[in-house]
Amino acid sequence: MTPLTEKVLRHRTRRQILQTLNGQRTFLRDIARALDIPPSTAAYHLKRLLSAGLVEQRRGVYHSFYFLTEHGERIAAEF
Repeated sequence: MTPLTEKVLRHRTRRQILQTLNGQRTFLRDIARALDIPPSTAAYHLKRLLSAGLVEQRRGVYHSFYFLTEHGERIAAEF
């Protein structure tokens, strides 16, 4: 695990997002609802997960959805 990955995963909300995304593609609003956090908070943590290469984002016409990278799937399996 890289130092950046370790740093990103120190926050409980980011670990919860990884668990929420495990095996599925999910919209930002659905992640926020599942964790009972504001969408802005979910977006903040998703940016950190994106920068660590644990999550990918695909933009649609109106909304973006998020999913785990292969590296993110391996890390999520450890929880």
